[in-house]
Amino acid sequence: MAFCSNCGKEIPEGANVCPDCGTAVVSAPVAVVDPWDHTSEFDAKDISDNKVYALSAYVFSILGVILCHVLAKESPYAQFHAREALKIDLVSIVVYLISAFFCWTCIVPVVGAVLILILLVVNVIAFVQVCKGQAKEPWLIRSIGALH
Repeated sequence: MAFCSNCGKEIPEGANVCPDCGTAVVSAPVAVVDPWDHTSEFDAKDISDNKVYALSAYVFSILGVILCHVLAKESPYAQFHAREALKIDLVSIVVYLISAFFCWTCIVPVVGAVLILILLVVNVIAFVQVCKGQAKEPWLIRSIGALH
């Protein structure tokens, strides 16, 4: 089932133009590119050689980020994941501090706990992506561009 790229109406099978607006049917498939996936930017050897360092950044938090920066400083792949893990760690620290500062309220610590759980899930997803040899910017911290 195809749809018109101009008006969005359904186009019958085998039609060359949209019956509603007359726009020509594009038969070539459109490639969808994930703007958050940087895997193709890294060499396959770099990924396989430095996957353990990239994993350490997500497993050991700040200590893992430091280890990754020191032990794999020549690896763009490991450095990418060290930056992404550092973003997760910094956001977690900010959430902890805000929750601690407003601990006398009821809602802020609860929201903080929920955010920390969400960040933990994001960290696990990033860990799994490293296991697969991928370099995707983790959800929720993608917009933090200060460390790029």
